[in-house]
Amino acid sequence: MVGIKSETKPLAIVDSNVIVYAMAENLYSKQFHQSCLNLIDRGFKGEIDYVLAVNNVIIIETFSVLRKILSCKEAESRVSLLLNSRRIAFLQISKEECQSAIQWAKDKNIPVNDALIGANAAKYASLIYTVDEDHFNRLGEFGIKITNPVKEKK
Repeated sequence: MVGIKSETKPLAIVDSNVIVYAMAENLYSKQFHQSCLNLIDRGFKGEIDYVLAVNNVIIIETFSVLRKILSCKEAESRVSLLLNSRRIAFLQISKEECQSAIQWAKDKNIPVNDALIGANAAKYASLIYTVDEDHFNRLGEFGIKITNPVKEKK
């Protein structure tokens, strides 16, 4: 298990859709925004059972979506907050994870980006927080567990 500083909690990957819902206050359902923002805030405060984590795919997906709905400068600023946070772990993606992701994308008919996030989670994380349950549910046989923060009981 990887931790931040002295924390030894297990990791939970935060999918880009959760981050976008949290960061785009007036563009989506208030319930989605508030639920996702609450998860991120609680994660930053250490109030959940996991250390939140992202990887380069999640960062690029988040920036790409935010850039379409905000100014490029604002999207960059918000993504920089994630990259510079001491409360979010940044995971590297290996060649082996890329190979698994290509196979999983083909076999499970899911986008390769989600397969790559799943392969990264299978190696490092106990959970993926996502609003897109369908794609990650197809990876359950690889030990991928998900929680939808919009449906999560408080």
